[in-house]
Amino acid sequence: MRSTLATLLLTLVILATFRESLGFFFPQKHLHIVNWLENEGTLMMHCWSKDNSLGTHYLAFQEDFQWQFSNELLFGHTKFECHLEFYNGSFPNRGHFVVYDNKKKIRRRDCYKHCMWGVGVYGLYAFDEIDQRWDYEIPWPSKNTFE
Repeated sequence: MRSTLATLLLTLVILATFRESLGFFFPQKHLHIVNWLENEGTLMMHCWSKDNSLGTHYLAFQEDFQWQFSNELLFGHTKFECHLEFYNGSFPNRGHFVVYDNKKKIRRRDCYKHCMWGVGVYGLYAFDEIDQRWDYEIPWPSKNTFE
């Protein structure tokens, strides 16, 4: 019994190191951020995780930026954060948002395959994959925690 459990744990650890090739077993998530600024302004965004920076991007109205990732397996922590900025007239709006965290609830409804955020003048909207609708989630400035 102990050897079976040890073999299972070792197999899971080995699989965790090859997660990129295991999309069928550990499906990838797709994170999207869309510029929905009602003033049709440009959205500046810089997103990152603990492992890498996704760079700075300037999104025109209705343009989106997306990336895909797999959750860190077993005891890992997958978290993506973004600094977002746009001008509303001559006034800059800036915010720091956690857009994905597998250890903490950051939105009212979980995302499963596609984690979609729409950025508007009044805050962020999250797409609900089950009900197929957008919900207003986080006002400017950000305090996106639901604890």
